[in-house]
Amino acid sequence: MDKQAFQKKLLIKMESMRRPSGAFIAAPTEDYRTCWLRDHLYTVFSYWFLGDHNKLIEGVQVIFDILHAHRHKLERISPRNNVYEYIHAKYDADNFAEITDKWGHYQLDALGLFLHIVADLDSKHITVMRNYSDREILQLLVTYLLSVRYWENPDFGMWEETPYIHSSSIGAVVDGLTRCKERQLAVIPEEMIQLGRQAMNRLLPDEFPGRDADMALLSLIWPYNIVTSDVRDIILQRTRDKLVQEHGLNRYWDDNYFRSANGISGEWVMGLFWLSIIASQMNNVEEAQMWFTKGAAQITRKGEVPELYQDGKPNNHTPLAWAHAIALIALSKLELKRKQLSFILPDISEE
Repeated sequence: MDKQAFQKKLLIKMESMRRPSGAFIAAPTEDYRTCWLRDHLYTVFSYWFLGDHNKLIEGVQVIFDILHAHRHKLERISPRNNVYEYIHAKYDADNFAEITDKWGHYQLDALGLFLHIVADLDSKHITVMRNYSDREILQLLVTYLLSVRYWENPDFGMWEETPYIHSSSIGAVVDGLTRCKERQLAVIPEEMIQLGRQAMNRLLPDEFPGRDADMALLSLIWPYNIVTSDVRDIILQRTRDKLVQEHGLNRYWDDNYFRSANGISGEWVMGLFWLSIIASQMNNVEEAQMWFTKGAAQITRKGEVPELYQDGKPNNHTPLAWAHAIALIALSKLELKRKQLSFILPDISEE
């Protein structure tokens, strides 16, 4: 299959999960039919690489609209004693109402990603803030991160599980704040950034004490590019040695989510594409191609990128929107490095 047809079919499946509001649901399954901030942001970020700036801007503005709808949480001054008092992680994709207060909603990495994207696009002369109210929301988000003392209080992390102080979460916020400060998009105390950087560096190259390999750490290499080359190499080596499986990456060692009968943890397909993106970023074109080819082989005949494989089969959260986005970004980056793709893309259909 040629690159254009392959890309188009991945995009069609991804966009089938875009609601009229502009928000993406995570997957078309009963318990994933909601808008997660993280999933949505990674998904709309793919439009930069696809050259569709209108959908990119509209997608980022969805997050501004969500934060406007729940502004009172950003403005809260009194201590937050309950998880549901924090900015939520997921919302109704049509009306932006919060979904459940029984969830690990305190997830810093999603907020850091939002700041990163807003600032990154501003550096590319793409303005996503529509008016003073949007700029006010950005400043309130900075104040919120300061008030929750993001650098020292545990959050639920990328995988929404047990609260720890995650280096990937702190790193996302440090990067987002740093970029916004450089672009003068908000007033950000330098000490606020340095406290985060120090906390992150105390944890690295681990995700947190006791977990030395975690797929979430890849985000510190891409999109944030916030770690030293030495730490980057350790993260990548540990990932290759401990997390790579036949169909994808384990999120971390001994993960119980969709574990196979043989004891292997769920094999996340997008992890292969994430490694491809990083290899392209490091100009390791042959390695980028290898990871991409391995990831593409896991795409179903219907052109769907699964969340993960269990017992050799895709799980029910197929297709997964942000997995499609990561695959599309990986293909775009690889194509930039190699003008003529020298490998065969799998034949996928819309049937």
